Amino acid sequence: MSAIYDVKFFSVLAKIRSKKALLLLYLLASIIIGYAIYVNQVSWLDFNCNHGRYSNSCIYKIQRLYLVPVLGIIGCIFFLFIDKVLIFLIMLNKKLENLSLKVHAKILIIYSLVLSIFLFGFRFSFYILDPRRIEWISHFGRDLSLNFLSWHIFRDSPWSFPLGYIESINYPDGISIAYSDPTMLFCVLFKLLNPLLPSYFQYLGIWYFLNYALQGLFAALIFKNIKCSLKLKLLAVPFLIFSTVLLDRVSHLTLNAHWLILASFYLYLSSEMSNKKKIIWHSIIVYITVWLHPYLTFMLFSLFSALILKIYFTDKKQFKFLSFLFTFTFISVFISWYIIGYFHLGHIVDDLNLSYRSNLNTFINSMGKYALLNPLPSTGGDYEGSAYLGLGLLMILVVLLFEKWPKQKYIFNKENKYLLWIIVILTLLATGLNFKFGNITILNISKTFLIDYIFIVYRSMGRFIWPVYYFIIIFSLLSLIFRERSIYKKYILFIIALIIQLIDLYPLYKPVALNLANGFSVKRDFSPWVKFMGADKNKLIFYPNQEYFYEDFWLLSKEYKYSTNIGYFARIDLHKFKENEKNVYKNIVGGYIPRDTVYVVLKNEMKLFPTDQKNKNLECEIIQEFYACKNKN
Repeated sequence: MSAIYDVKFFSVLAKIRSKKALLLLYLLASIIIGYAIYVNQVSWLDFNCNHGRYSNSCIYKIQRLYLVPVLGIIGCIFFLFIDKVLIFLIMLNKKLENLSLKVHAKILIIYSLVLSIFLFGFRFSFYILDPRRIEWISHFGRDLSLNFLSWHIFRDSPWSFPLGYIESINYPDGISIAYSDPTMLFCVLFKLLNPLLPSYFQYLGIWYFLNYALQGLFAALIFKNIKCSLKLKLLAVPFLIFSTVLLDRVSHLTLNAHWLILASFYLYLSSEMSNKKKIIWHSIIVYITVWLHPYLTFMLFSLFSALILKIYFTDKKQFKFLSFLFTFTFISVFISWYIIGYFHLGHIVDDLNLSYRSNLNTFINSMGKYALLNPLPSTGGDYEGSAYLGLGLLMILVVLLFEKWPKQKYIFNKENKYLLWIIVILTLLATGLNFKFGNITILNISKTFLIDYIFIVYRSMGRFIWPVYYFIIIFSLLSLIFRERSIYKKYILFIIALIIQLIDLYPLYKPVALNLANGFSVKRDFSPWVKFMGADKNKLIFYPNQEYFYEDFWLLSKEYKYSTNIGYFARIDLHKFKENEKNVYKNIVGGYIPRDTVYVVLKNEMKLFPTDQKNKNLECEIIQEFYACKNKN
């Protein structure tokens, strides 16, 4: 190990440690660096906290002002002993390579979990794990606010059937909470525990944490039994943990469960599990998606079909078992959707929208969100099918494509052909059979009954590209691992590609500004509304039915047990919506308002209410930007 000190840099470090004067100067420089970090943190707090660094809205201010500078000093001292650390790592490397595959697997899993949890903490901070804190939610966009508000109202609504039904929202039809994209699994669980929960309780931070941790776990499980150097596995898993299609889905809470897609690939590729166990576990993860999001169910059921085909053509004696489990899973999905309330609104037919699909350039198009590549041309809804691979992985792909292919096939072989079929089908569906490269249409055969029907049910079909994205990453990394080339060349390529990948993806995983100073606050004064509603009114009906500031009126309705018709939902029955709005309009112009109801229009629409004798039966008032009327009787 003495050869390491032949490098001049390391010999300089050893000299500093041996000379007291130099060591004292180095420690003094470390303290100065620590102070510089302290000044930087003070500036950060003053800039990011609207009410100054002494306000309660500044989280972790003690840690930022004192812990971070101390860590900076410790880092400088650690750097002084970097040669000792390097010697230790060299010795450790020799010992690691002699360990068994089982020990390698444990190290890989621990490393992967630590890395994914670090990513979560770095990006969001562990602050959001506190279920009592809701201030950060509104900064993540209206989708996440909707997730929280729908749960907040659902928790106190009476139990009913369907399970997710809320009567007080989207009045008079009500709505299933399923149409506001919450995590139904947690909604039902925490509703059972509602009497024990504080008045404001959010599970969103916990869900983000679980998704990131499980992403790391299944990334490790995919590679854990691969017979190769442990270091190659350690370099491979970050490509799955730092997934662009996951990092780009902050506001869509339930769609963060990409670990389920990785779990599906793990089951398909696993050689340590019996076919029977594989198919049972895959059936379970398909069923889990039922309580999360229909898009995930479609993807996982597709991958489930690939595993069934693989097992059937390997062992046709299992036909009865496979048929039973496939049918049972399929029926269970629809029964559970019915129980949750996905069919509550009946046969919903939205306007057909074929724009939310995947472009053929999706794997190389940064969409302007990343650091190193400029965006390529795209159309309006292509962001839903975005699956940028990252410059580091693209570099690996280029190397793999232009070097000599090995005789042994790792991707296009018998075992993987069923998975390849499903991947091709998902790719076609993701494009909507409208094949565009940027703005150039190559072929458009999307005007078919099947595609039209699927697009009505699954409007954002571009999301079906996600399993394809993971397929490309997994098999690209496996191809590089198994290529017949020098192990050191593999290390170099992996390290360079990973560094480039992390630099390129940084805009997506950099720390998110939680904007706590603004908080999740009500935007209006409730008191004039409560006063006007009185004790005998419990329905607040707006015309026309628009979103307005629905968050405020949902909170008002929750607090005072009102019903309201406004809101923001993933799906509504457009026919019923228009019919209800037509009835409200008739009542307003006719001067008829039910005794338990207050009708509300914008101030500039107050002329809708009658001005003749009928108006004498109404009591009206301007409240903020609205004009509200109720029956005097």
